[in-house]
Amino acid sequence: MIPFPTVRQAAPQLSLMTIMVFLSMYSRVVLSPLLVFIQEDLAIGPATATRLFLPMAIAYSVSMLASGFLAERIGHRRTIAASGIVLGAGLLGVGLGGNLATMNSAFGLIGAGAGLYPPSGVASVTAMVHDDIRGTAIAIHEVGPNSAFVLAPLVVAAGVALVDWRVIAIASGVVAIAMAFTFERVSIAGGFAARRPHLENLAYIFRQPVFWAITVFFSLAASSTLGVFSILPTFLIGTEGYPVGVVNTLISVSRVSGIAMVFAAGVLVDRVGVRRLIGAVIGITGILTLAIGIFTGHAMLVVVFLQPVIITAFFPPALSAIADLGPPEIRGVAVAFMIPTVNIVSNGVFPTMMGALTEQGMVRAGFVGLGLTMLASLVLLPFLGRSPRGSVPGT
Repeated sequence: MIPFPTVRQAAPQLSLMTIMVFLSMYSRVVLSPLLVFIQEDLAIGPATATRLFLPMAIAYSVSMLASGFLAERIGHRRTIAASGIVLGAGLLGVGLGGNLATMNSAFGLIGAGAGLYPPSGVASVTAMVHDDIRGTAIAIHEVGPNSAFVLAPLVVAAGVALVDWRVIAIASGVVAIAMAFTFERVSIAGGFAARRPHLENLAYIFRQPVFWAITVFFSLAASSTLGVFSILPTFLIGTEGYPVGVVNTLISVSRVSGIAMVFAAGVLVDRVGVRRLIGAVIGITGILTLAIGIFTGHAMLVVVFLQPVIITAFFPPALSAIADLGPPEIRGVAVAFMIPTVNIVSNGVFPTMMGALTEQGMVRAGFVGLGLTMLASLVLLPFLGRSPRGSVPGT
């Protein structure tokens, strides 16, 4: 596929990609507002409930590591479609599951489906357009996951007023499967095969300081978005005593401004550079995350609102930094080895730790610890923006 020279020409294909990445994120984040109802239905505590995210995180990581081998055989486009089908099957499992073992399996299936997307998605989007509009194209693509953070709480808040929570999960699964088949039939994105991960590629990637710096920043940024998002309903409803409707509305509305922030970041990264933008976003988000653990009452709710607005600006410059590692084949391999670590930390270890702290009455300490760690990570900023070391394999 010849790269599109303008965003307007790429818009139809970018729209399809945006819908698919939306489903990939929505399938995971919708579980957070549903977790309160799952906990009640299965009669389990917050620590056990949040541990459901651990098999999802493990399956996500294993699936992503294997995604390169699948994409080498069937291409990126069909791998993206397969991701949607597996996600849908997992959501159906959540809706139909009647015990903890089944629910663990369903969460794991959702993680496996979501793990297939990022390497193929990033490689496809960055290969779709010329380099001079890459930041804008990535920003459009990132509207998908940020929209999922907005819509998932609203879907649950509106849905549970009309139907049982299980219907929401089942309907979401049906939509994901239907869209996967549609994407495979009409999209031209990702019409090339992945490069199989091998020692030569890995040695090249692991020599790049930017790879390790971005992995740390990604882990912290994801913990402050998906990780914090997964525990916020339990924290605000179960610990702080706010009504379900108020919490889901607050969390959802806070993500609306984040969509505009993604577009702004996509433009800014092409103008001010990766290092400055990531430094500002990580620093401000660290302070706001720290404040969630310190403030109470209305002041805490204001910080809960502001924190996700700022951190959404991280992802366009971070993905742009990944693209600087090399050609699309190299980028897919880099993502396949970076994101599993990020996911285990942000969507497995962090929510599990926060669930345990909740039962001990120390959940605020988790927010404080994450905020301080983000501020400390700024020492890694000098590693961003450096030229890759060595020649790209195969050139």
